[in-house]
Amino acid sequence: MLEKIFKNKKGDSHEADNGFWRKTLKKDRVYEYHHKKAVLEDGMLYDTESAKKVFTDEASLEYIALGRTVQRVYFLTPNGNWFSAKEEVEAESGITDVGEYRIQVTKIIYTYSDLRMEQKYKVKDLIGRNDYELYKEYFGEVEEA
Repeated sequence: MLEKIFKNKKGDSHEADNGFWRKTLKKDRVYEYHHKKAVLEDGMLYDTESAKKVFTDEASLEYIALGRTVQRVYFLTPNGNWFSAKEEVEAESGITDVGEYRIQVTKIIYTYSDLRMEQKYKVKDLIGRNDYELYKEYFGEVEEA
């Protein structure tokens, strides 16, 4: 008796999906940025959009959950000043039925906040401990111990 009920349910659900699960799945990724500008202690404007994002301090990871992270990232301005910002990265995903395809769109949202001036020696120390090649790129070769 139960088998008949489950068979009927199963048959009904396949009819209702209009072939949704048999369609080819295409994937797309979209990026959205919410930049931040701030005038900091030195009276200069710092902008996450115009500065170059150099590295992420993995040790600063404040929060991680399904589809969301918060950590500190470091930027270099066109004028050679270092600053950091809190970076929240959130991922949203959904599947839409479009004609003969299903499209999975993943939206990655970057939001910057809490800008802080950073001293060059602190940035050198962080990069030096975590990425030697990046250190060489920004601060040059180092004598071996």
